[in-house]
Amino acid sequence: MNDAWVIALIAIVPIAIGAAAASIAMRYISTAAIEGMTRQPEIAPQLFTAMLIGMALIEALCIYTLVVSLIMAGKV
Repeated sequence: MNDAWVIALIAIVPIAIGAAAASIAMRYISTAAIEGMTRQPEIAPQLFTAMLIGMALIEALCIYTLVVSLIMAGKV
């Protein structure tokens, strides 16, 4: 294997794992929020706000994964 493939794998694997974990976490958040909204429709605005904040934090974690993996690729 040449060096380009190794650098590509070092950069791609953490991004793939982080994106997969983030998508699974977002699925669980949205499922729980929708179930809560159907059980108690009167608190739907509060649940929606909490859901959006949670998803934004998870997306930030995914972006941090991207940044760290690019830094690791730059060091190799």
